[in-house]
Amino acid sequence: MSFISIEQNPRFGFGKNWQAFLSNIDEQRVERAKESLTSFLGITDLRGKTFVDVGSGSGLFSYAAFLLGAKRIVSFDYDKYSVAATAAFREQAGTPAHWQVLHGSALDPDFLAPLGRFDVVYSWGVLHHTGSMWQAVDRTVQLTAPKGTYCIALYNRVEGRFGSRFWLKVKKRYNSGSVLTRKLIEWAYIFMYYFLLPLSHLRSPFRVMREYGSKRGMHYRRDVTDWVGGYPYEYASPEEVFAFMKQRFPKFRLENLRTVSGIGNNQFLFISTEPS
Repeated sequence: MSFISIEQNPRFGFGKNWQAFLSNIDEQRVERAKESLTSFLGITDLRGKTFVDVGSGSGLFSYAAFLLGAKRIVSFDYDKYSVAATAAFREQAGTPAHWQVLHGSALDPDFLAPLGRFDVVYSWGVLHHTGSMWQAVDRTVQLTAPKGTYCIALYNRVEGRFGSRFWLKVKKRYNSGSVLTRKLIEWAYIFMYYFLLPLSHLRSPFRVMREYGSKRGMHYRRDVTDWVGGYPYEYASPEEVFAFMKQRFPKFRLENLRTVSGIGNNQFLFISTEPS
């Protein structure tokens, strides 16, 4: 499978969005993040394990790893505002020496090489925004220690009128548009997916928004901006991910999988079978 790069500009400012999310953090969201990590990884805690958060964003999941007892944590992000948001979580944790927060790219082998290898490599909804998704997967898999776990979430490929190609156009329009254009796209999305869609299923839109935090501890408003603005944007079907991993990393075994039928994230958990 060849590596395909897409144009880098305009690029969405993920970090500023995540800094805005920090005001929504409470104990319940932190607990949801911890539950999200442990349930998908199939563990109860991270004691004795090393953990790298590839594209740490707000820093919430790095903080969850800290609370779950990881013995070493490395968090890094390409966006300097995301680095600052993650650093704020580290400060909240008491600035522990075993938690590093770094500015770096999942595409930069010179940055990645000195980091070493980790028991848990975690990257949720990040690699499809690098501008070279397959290359980012290729390089971050190599951060996984023998017998370690590689946990990623990538946008699903959806064909059809309102599928992945449609959203690629929307994201380009959003990032090249004025402030007014961006707000109109955001509110159109909220109206369609948080009002009309719940009502069509006889559900309260306000309840849907209120309960959104139960999904990984995130906030619907920040995720709306993240979704419509998230560019660069790539996507892959589960079969494409399986084929890539089988071809490039045959010593990795699929351990857990959560798929979506729509344009959201498919979650993959691969285990390294490399001898320790």
